[in-house]
Amino acid sequence: MLKFSKYTNRKMSGLETLNLRLNYHGGNQEGRLIKDKQRSLNKALLYSYQAETAVLADGREFRCLINPDKLKNDYDDKIISIPFRDICLNSDRKGKTIDGLEDIGMKAGDVFKWKETDTYWLVYLQRLEENAYFRAEIRKCRYDVKIGDDKYKVYLCGPAETAIIWHTKKNMKGSGVTWNDLNYDLTMFITKDELTEDYFHRFTKVKVSGKSYEVQAVDAISIEGIIEVALKEDYTNSIKDTIDNIEKPEEKPIDKNFPYIVGPTIVYPYDEVHFSVENTNGGIWEVNNNKAYIMSQTDSAVELMIKTGRSGEFDLIYKKENEEDVILHITINSL
Repeated sequence: MLKFSKYTNRKMSGLETLNLRLNYHGGNQEGRLIKDKQRSLNKALLYSYQAETAVLADGREFRCLINPDKLKNDYDDKIISIPFRDICLNSDRKGKTIDGLEDIGMKAGDVFKWKETDTYWLVYLQRLEENAYFRAEIRKCRYDVKIGDDKYKVYLCGPAETAIIWHTKKNMKGSGVTWNDLNYDLTMFITKDELTEDYFHRFTKVKVSGKSYEVQAVDAISIEGIIEVALKEDYTNSIKDTIDNIEKPEEKPIDKNFPYIVGPTIVYPYDEVHFSVENTNGGIWEVNNNKAYIMSQTDSAVELMIKTGRSGEFDLIYKKENEEDVILHITINSL
């Protein structure tokens, strides 16, 4: 029996109708299997007990399946199944269902939030044999590590030590001192990106749960999208931590309608530095302590020599009679 195609005005043969149906269902045998698995997943996302919501790093939300895998005291592994393309749950509706499909883009190394449990998970092993949708191993992240101004959710394991190694050193009188070495170690999985690749090297210091650790080894090769970091317990400098955590006062923006000093606010020991003043002239230059001295000056510029070999700070002052002093606070960083 002949049928009319809705795409053309000509009649379709039974063979053409069959071919159209096959293409709709995926084409060849492998394509049809993939299409069937996609439809099965879409149904499961609606009705399965394992159907959950994944919140990506960019804030988009998508339905997914999260199935149990391995649960140990050291780690919690599960398996995520999520379409390559789907409708974003928290975006505006776009016409028909097919118009709202968008690429999800999940990949190894991504961290997402499991919305229903308010937990974070690291995607670390993709099942490449799965062609119908994205399927991968995920591992629970319970800790944060701060790198610069960015905070990363990470997986941590350890320490494995069960004993302390003690050392004793005696003097000729028989008395002496006894001490033990820091021996805790951790293994960390963290997302691999430009920042983490640049930051993690041997002997880099990092804070984990308020404790200091030193990087012993970095493996950015074995697991796609992830850096595996071996950490060893390190000494904590509470005085330095206190100083680092003190909030520094905000620098007031320069009003360029009034006199101001142009030059670096951070210098280093024994630097020779040039400064100048804008919107005024006819004054003289001073420094408020002996950490720097004036090599030469004019009524609008000055050359300074940093005298100290240590960190510190001083004020560069431009004075003019009957006018308010112009002051630039300068910090000396150690080499």
